[in-house]
Amino acid sequence: MTRKTILSAVGALMLVGAVGAQAASLDEDGVDFTVTTDQYTINWNTNAQSGYSSIIPAGNGEIDLFGAGGRNVYHSANYAGWKDWGGAADTNVIEESAGKIVLGFDMDDGASKIYHVTATFWDGVPYWKNELIVEAVVAVTSFSDGHEPMCEPRAGGAGNEFEKWDAPFAHAAFANDDGYFAMYTELGTARTHVWEADGRMDLEHNNLQVLLDKGEMSDPIVYYMATGTGDLDDAHDLADLVTKLPAEVLAVSAKAKLATSWGDMKQK
Repeated sequence: MTRKTILSAVGALMLVGAVGAQAASLDEDGVDFTVTTDQYTINWNTNAQSGYSSIIPAGNGEIDLFGAGGRNVYHSANYAGWKDWGGAADTNVIEESAGKIVLGFDMDDGASKIYHVTATFWDGVPYWKNELIVEAVVAVTSFSDGHEPMCEPRAGGAGNEFEKWDAPFAHAAFANDDGYFAMYTELGTARTHVWEADGRMDLEHNNLQVLLDKGEMSDPIVYYMATGTGDLDDAHDLADLVTKLPAEVLAVSAKAKLATSWGDMKQK
């Protein structure tokens, strides 16, 4: 990827950031945790199946890329039948500070696994980080069958396009006229499934699977997600940035003096 392409991606961040200048905020109503940054509004529903249930990029007219709330991004494994994330057995606001929110969720699948998730959201960049650990309720394999995580947009025929890439590391995205949503992993592989009307995509971490005895914890997996008002190319360009802390990305953009519009930069 050229320096121009990378800087264009950062330029896109700055344009979206200019749409909303509020600091990151958290709203909790007992069922939904809603995180709003200057880049997006995200909803995590704690009812079964728990997980991300709403993704709204800033500047797209508040249109949800996930048309049907609930069970849009979640984890699942196939042992004696598919077991998805259940409801959140525990929730925790780990950090709520200027420009940063960290949330913790524990999901019991009702059979063999408790998933411990730490999600970190920032102002200034259109991506966020998930760290996940599996706790064995009984002897079970930590990661298997893909679906870790699975994304089902269920956007009601929004005309989703999907793409997956292997470099610089595995990532997959869907996009429509209202924006894109992408998932990135340095540890696994990515797949897309377009045989459903709205399509599906997932990350596989099967290469990390380990047999856990009851009470044991897996090593963590870390993956990233991003959303914006652009297209599949914008989602792909972000792969060079998502593993960086926002301060590093924003320092680069400041040095490059990228306070121009995304449209202007694309003409150069």
